[in-house]
Amino acid sequence: MGLCAIGLLTLAPQPCLAQDPGSQGTGGVGWITQKDERIRERFRQLLLAAPTRDLVAGWQLAQDLGRPVAPLLWEQLAVEKSNVESRLIVLAAAVLAGGLGEDDALLQWLDQQKPMFEERALAALLLALGPDRLRPVANVTGRCLGPARSPEVLLQVAVRLASARFPGVEENGAPAVIDDAGSVAAAAFAGTPIPLALRRWFAANCSERHAELAWRGLLLGAARRARPGVAAPDGLLDLARPLAAHGTEARGSLHSAAVWCLARHGALRADGPRLDWQLLQVAAADPRAGEALAAWFGSKPLPRDERPERLAVSYALTRPLQTVLDERTLWGSEVSVRAHVALALAFRLLGGAATPPIDASMPGLAEWQFVRFAVGAPIERGSLPEDPHLRVALQLASDGRLPRAALRTALEEALWRWGSHPGLVAWRLERLLVRDLLLSGSNLGGGKFLPHIRPDLRYTPGGLDRKDAFFEVAVALFEFLSVPRAPVPAEHRLGG
Repeated sequence: MGLCAIGLLTLAPQPCLAQDPGSQGTGGVGWITQKDERIRERFRQLLLAAPTRDLVAGWQLAQDLGRPVAPLLWEQLAVEKSNVESRLIVLAAAVLAGGLGEDDALLQWLDQQKPMFEERALAALLLALGPDRLRPVANVTGRCLGPARSPEVLLQVAVRLASARFPGVEENGAPAVIDDAGSVAAAAFAGTPIPLALRRWFAANCSERHAELAWRGLLLGAARRARPGVAAPDGLLDLARPLAAHGTEARGSLHSAAVWCLARHGALRADGPRLDWQLLQVAAADPRAGEALAAWFGSKPLPRDERPERLAVSYALTRPLQTVLDERTLWGSEVSVRAHVALALAFRLLGGAATPPIDASMPGLAEWQFVRFAVGAPIERGSLPEDPHLRVALQLASDGRLPRAALRTALEEALWRWGSHPGLVAWRLERLLVRDLLLSGSNLGGGKFLPHIRPDLRYTPGGLDRKDAFFEVAVALFEFLSVPRAPVPAEHRLGG
């Protein structure tokens, strides 16, 4: 966030949202409205001035400025009367400014009858790509669908994916699950009961085109709802085990979903053939599975591992602390993993894990200073991380101005940004399901996401032409939101 954004956020109050999203900040210090011509013009250039617009920069600015700029963007949405593409772009910016976990303004806007089908679909996509909500929202499904009696399949799928983010979602008024791979997949992911006649989609020998999507929805939905001590639904593990047993050939989202489901239900052990490194990364993302498979995590990267930092973090989080410390000369010599291991180790130590005092140095590894700080050893001045967020955190901690709990959060957020946080596995698998149910069938998304599959063979839900401008905006938004940014969603945070 730039200094301008920080200043604006400092000025902003913490208001209650008004009934009309466009009137959130019509007065009061800190709110930015259409009267601020400089910022309004900047957003117009970035979001609407085709062909020179820059959606990534515009959406990033909205996210950086945050809630104070939301009124301006809701007002801009009201001004865009007829251009659907422009309305979609500004709608995304307004939601990003308000925060993906703050739904009041968006739901109030959806309560009006005027939002178009494409706008409702994009709103549902934004909800589906946001974090899990802590509290239920009354009739969230119906509010997203709007007044249409028979919503298009694309909107039905999008809304069901969105509903998965809310606890205790009511099915009253929701359209029936239809005989379509996307409808079945989204319903299974959200935990909606599947009619008996449609459960054939989940049979291991199902020959329906796109049955893989239904399986992924079922597996990922069951993984989301897994709880220690609660048995898996009948037949679930029988479906998952064959899909997970593909050795080094397993590279697809389906195999990863199967392994993730098995891991979440405590069905993986280290007494069989070692998983392929990609699937091992998936399995290790679950804390219980990580502990069960800890013997497979070593201090040196696997030779074929293209992203060794992910398993390195699992090694640092699951192996005995003393083992990780004793083996520091091994992992410390691996440039690709050593900073990640040091942060994960410091994260454990800051959480109160007991270990003998150490005063060792690791030249060339600035992140080791966090380990020294965690065990009470003096920080070596002059050795600062390249990551600017960590540099500030280390300086504050060394000056006694950053509590240990806050530093621990900063370290976890660094692992998230760096792509080695275990929670990114489920985060990405669920987003890939959303992508493949809503976007991969378009001429834009499919070309980017599934280039090896002919356009006519990709799944696309009914409702829009594959070339519709909706997909251009939705694909750009999906890619923008696919970059891990702090804070870490609560459901993906590390325990302990």
